[in-house]
Amino acid sequence: MQQELEAVKQQMQGKIDRITAPGSVVFVDLGGSDFVRILVDRFDILFARPVIAADGALAGHYYWAVCFEMGFDQGGPQHVRLFKMENIMEERPDLFLFRDHRGYSCFIESIDVIDDAKKADFKMWREYRGQNQKAFDRLYQNFTTEAMEMALNYERDV
Repeated sequence: MQQELEAVKQQMQGKIDRITAPGSVVFVDLGGSDFVRILVDRFDILFARPVIAADGALAGHYYWAVCFEMGFDQGGPQHVRLFKMENIMEERPDLFLFRDHRGYSCFIESIDVIDDAKKADFKMWREYRGQNQKAFDRLYQNFTTEAMEMALNYERDV
């Protein structure tokens, strides 16, 4: 079972990587006209869990993921987000819709091909990150470990 879940996780990570490769955004719909827009540095699937239907059959999977916002190294943990991705729908190869653990509708999408300003922002960020890769590797490890612990604790409480 664990190997199957790891394979499912890796499959989803591949799809997410395809979306984030050119640069991407996550929108979180808070209701009404309120939303959060996150320019994504990195979006990592932490683990997958099965969803079992009423008849006992496998109905799908949900995922826990950690999202690093561009510039998170300057703002700390408030720019690192934890998502439980439920009811995932692949609208297009570059757009996934999902509901998070707070019940908010979210989507992750590649940046618009005509948004040259955002492409330039992503390019500058990635150059900066590349010049400081050792520091970023430590930050990713620390925040990913913390996000994993939070997700596992959340699941224990349910």
